[in-house]
Amino acid sequence: MTNETLIITQDEIRRALDLSDYISIIEQTHTCHAKSQVYTPDLLHANVQQGEFHLKTGGLIYPDGEYYGVKINGGFLHNTQNYQLPNILGIIYICDARNGYPLAVMDSVTISKLRTGAASAVAAKYLAPQQSIQLGVFGYGSQAEIQTKAISKVRQIEHIRVSGRDIEKASAFAAELQKEFDIPITCHSLEETARSSNLIITATPARGYYLKKEWINPGTFIAAVGADSPGKQELQPELVASATIVADIKSQVCRVGESQHALKQELITPEDIYAELGEIVTAQKALPSTEDITIYDSTGTALQDISIGVTIYKKLKQKKCNKIKLFN
Repeated sequence: MTNETLIITQDEIRRALDLSDYISIIEQTHTCHAKSQVYTPDLLHANVQQGEFHLKTGGLIYPDGEYYGVKINGGFLHNTQNYQLPNILGIIYICDARNGYPLAVMDSVTISKLRTGAASAVAAKYLAPQQSIQLGVFGYGSQAEIQTKAISKVRQIEHIRVSGRDIEKASAFAAELQKEFDIPITCHSLEETARSSNLIITATPARGYYLKKEWINPGTFIAAVGADSPGKQELQPELVASATIVADIKSQVCRVGESQHALKQELITPEDIYAELGEIVTAQKALPSTEDITIYDSTGTALQDISIGVTIYKKLKQKKCNKIKLFN
């Protein structure tokens, strides 16, 4: 065992893996979760005056070792404007779960962004319609971009429609996205995008729903990404209650995901959440009917962050990375 801790930078993380790698790793992570080859994930949310912190913990048990870690992310919507910093920033800490030795500390921003998109892609691989996709994207930030790119890795997209509350920002996002795709990308109203799509991504920081039940066609798959803390909401509770819900982590979506609102209104109970993603990936639960509206309630889990982090750690530990000795 080495007595050094790797300090892994954002640039090193960006060079280590591509989006397809993330998708493969995240699929295996949820397989491990379904097979109980993990240390139970958990989360803590804390509000501060100008923003919020998410602390997510968990660990994975691999044949070649056991790893435990924590991700601490700060979310500050005015950082770019006020401090010239990212609105979301933080670190991932990974240790050897057999003895607690700190193996690596690394930037969390790139991993958080890419693993969230990758998780939606894994969910879409199993749950989205098989025919050509009419993709509706709600939001125009970096997560909306990576979600779109990730979905394109697992489904053939025919048309992308973009919506957001700020039409100018939505139009600018659609124009930037068009540089990446050789398919039509157009900007529409919320309702028009919803009614025209059979796969929907919601990736906004909204704290009140904007996607209504009556707009959604049977058979539509929704990757609900924005709600990841208390109070955040993008979907009408009646829409959530009418759908087949697949959670990343069931206990989390009840607390901080889209499901929290339907639960508070007593439209559903925790038992109404059909499955966790790992149960779908491993076929422990059957795929929903193709006529169902299916919602992937994505809150993010440290299992995803740690599995990506461990892969990067293993890849870089033999190279000339920044290393420090924390203990004599």
